[in-house]
Amino acid sequence: MKAAATDGKGKVWVADVPAPEPSEYQCLCKTLACATCTGTDIKHIHNKLPWKQEYPGLLGHESVGTVVELGSKVKAFKKGDMVLRPAAVYPGERLGEYTSMWGGFAEYGLITDSAAMKADNPDAEVNNYVRFQQVVPLELGISLADATMLITLKETASYVASAGVTIGKSAAILGSGSVALNMCRSAKVLGADPVIVIGRREEPLERARRIGADITVNTNEADPVQAIKDATGGKGVDLLIDATGDPDFVRTCMAALAPEGKAGPYATYPADDPVRKSIAPDKLAPARTGEDLAHPYMLDAVRLGLVDLSDFYSHRLSLAQIAEGFEMLARKEAFKIVFEMES
Repeated sequence: MKAAATDGKGKVWVADVPAPEPSEYQCLCKTLACATCTGTDIKHIHNKLPWKQEYPGLLGHESVGTVVELGSKVKAFKKGDMVLRPAAVYPGERLGEYTSMWGGFAEYGLITDSAAMKADNPDAEVNNYVRFQQVVPLELGISLADATMLITLKETASYVASAGVTIGKSAAILGSGSVALNMCRSAKVLGADPVIVIGRREEPLERARRIGADITVNTNEADPVQAIKDATGGKGVDLLIDATGDPDFVRTCMAALAPEGKAGPYATYPADDPVRKSIAPDKLAPARTGEDLAHPYMLDAVRLGLVDLSDFYSHRLSLAQIAEGFEMLARKEAFKIVFEMES
């Protein structure tokens, strides 16, 4: 089958790899679409994550597919189900010579019925990744491209909620990329006021205003700390969420916190400049991601029209265009791309 691979030296290509073989507790899925995660995927491509990677690896974790084959002991899924996060190779495992960078940019992937496995053998070891493999009800009428957006939206919604965003709290989002836009919308839906988005390019800031930002600040034109103070009547912001991964910028913006404010470091930071150097323990928000727990909430948000999934990606390309797509992201010609396996 075809899958997107990287060597960690900046190269991305479509490789011929073995098709994954499901166990009796697994389903084989035809993966139909997978979206870029600009931060994590690009760090994989350039070997910039703060943990050791082995290459070559198979990229992609924002995948959507259809169940085409059931293992003999699978109970939680059925043929035809639309599922999130099918993986050609699970974390910690290999597919031929390739390691797992989640393997969502592939023609086929696996999902696992962990409940059935544990019911038969309580001591069975289940890969932690499988908790993200959930069903999207077909009756919602969500397109495959739109469905890929559920993954980051669930993660960001759970993060801002656990960080303490609620009605009347103010929130500032550092960054204006795809994750920051997800944070912006989630914060607004949860009741934050004002929602302030800090970036350095006008195009994504305009997009942020369209999906919920009350105030945007272009750092090429204004001091972000002063702008946040002005927007909050001099008090400072209740919650600062960083989606840039830039420790220096975080340290600068900490001065915009309210006296009882907290900061949530969502991004991945360099190994030699970890978040503890930027945010004191008493200022650290108790934020965490709970993508699996947020699944019913986000399906309801879509059903009720609180979220328009098409707002969160800019391009749709074929898997054969994977290298071109990542070049577009690097040149800021796209902010998030959905790759379709059959286009």
